[in-house]
Amino acid sequence: MKLNLIALSIALGAAGSAVAQQTVPAIDNTKELAANVGQAPQAPYLMPPPPVNLLSNKQVDLNKKEQRAVALANEWKAKNDMPTRGDEGAVIFVYGATLPSVICAPLYPCNLLLQPGEVVQKIDAGDPVRWKTSPSVYGQGDQATTAVVIKPTDSGLETALTIATDRRLYTIKLASRLTDWMPKVAFSYPEDVNKAWANYYANQARIKEATVLSNGLNIDGLDFGYKLSGDKPNWRPVRVYTDGQKTYIEFPAAMKWDESPALVELGNDGGWFSDPSKKQVNYAPRGNRFEVDKVLTRAALISGVGKSEEKVDITREVAR
Repeated sequence: MKLNLIALSIALGAAGSAVAQQTVPAIDNTKELAANVGQAPQAPYLMPPPPVNLLSNKQVDLNKKEQRAVALANEWKAKNDMPTRGDEGAVIFVYGATLPSVICAPLYPCNLLLQPGEVVQKIDAGDPVRWKTSPSVYGQGDQATTAVVIKPTDSGLETALTIATDRRLYTIKLASRLTDWMPKVAFSYPEDVNKAWANYYANQARIKEATVLSNGLNIDGLDFGYKLSGDKPNWRPVRVYTDGQKTYIEFPAAMKWDESPALVELGNDGGWFSDPSKKQVNYAPRGNRFEVDKVLTRAALISGVGKSEEKVDITREVAR
């Protein structure tokens, strides 16, 4: 009887084990997961980790002054001053007028050209890991030009770049796309335009100084064919000329008018007129010169009397 119970217990245990094996089969759903995600199944240790958000998404409260400052910066960044096209397809931005944007693509480097002779001192990128920058120089001497070569490692990236040089600071927005890219980017500089106009006006002033006298007459229409002789007082004229209607006698600027001489006309032979009335000349002082209402052929400037008399003769030698 005891043996029968043991045999029955063993039989029931074997049957239960068989039932347990049939009711708890192994589950293999890797094929189903692969179908859902569209890729072959991977072992857990080969799966990439979830992305890590490096930003806290927290905001600092701004006071009114700071809000105004940010608004001004945003206003400048939003300025819509359009670039223009330059030589060899370069995209030209007016420096300081707006925030320039440089669009690059992976495997397609962009070249940011600086002003000839400008030297880079430092480059800072907001995302230096995924944006690579390096300097390159072409040309020689004063015309040596630095090109900042910009290369993104991926598309869909945005950051900013600052370039400090020996002349100015550049702030540039960078964006990367799949195929869109700007091979060459450069700047025009308002100070260059202002300098060009300043040089123009200075050159015009030099021309005027060389060709136009203080009374506004152009030397091209004047006859300077007068010779001075006689004494050499402090008031001795620096030049005598005529425009065909009047004669101009120009004195040193330092001459005191209480020392100014009297003007008399001489005869063609250089002597005095027998008629004293003919000696009189109608002229008017104008600044540091006499303007005579006729074309003089011979005249004299006289100051003092007797032994203290000083005389300078004026003779027209050449007539154009």
